[in-house]
Amino acid sequence: MSEPRGSIANDPMVMDVWKRLTKLFAVWRLIVIAGFTRRVLKQYSNDQMTTLMRSGHWKIALGLLGGLSDAQIEFLAVWARLNAERSERIFRATALVMVFIPVAAVFGLSELDPEIWDRFGFERIDLLLTVLGTWMFLCAIMMAAAWRARDLSDLLELEQGRRALKRAKAGIQRP
Repeated sequence: MSEPRGSIANDPMVMDVWKRLTKLFAVWRLIVIAGFTRRVLKQYSNDQMTTLMRSGHWKIALGLLGGLSDAQIEFLAVWARLNAERSERIFRATALVMVFIPVAAVFGLSELDPEIWDRFGFERIDLLLTVLGTWMFLCAIMMAAAWRARDLSDLLELEQGRRALKRAKAGIQRP
């Protein structure tokens, strides 16, 4: 796999695995498929890892990571953590902006001109609900993206732990 023109060069094998992982952890899969699995019923448990270790996408993802060296896993873990942190910041900022600006605008315009909402057609509750529903939907998609980014980071942290345990059992010290 070649890097896009102008990108910072990274290990092509690692980046190929990253692309495959992001497809496995796609946001649409969380939204469409995850709500219809048995795993949803176990969301109220204090043991979330057992259900994840049984899920198909985690098994496939751990298989993809099996061919990478410890150094490559280390790099991917840092990459995933940074990606998750950025996704979370983007979600928070966007959700804040999508709530703060409309609410401030509503109150500000209502103070300047109390009749303005009637002229814009917001006396109709269906239009108001459509606008609010659209904002909520966009925020939900961004929240799902941040969730999936964190899932990828968690997966790589788990793989690091699994490898450390394997080394410890074998009596191998890390350089």
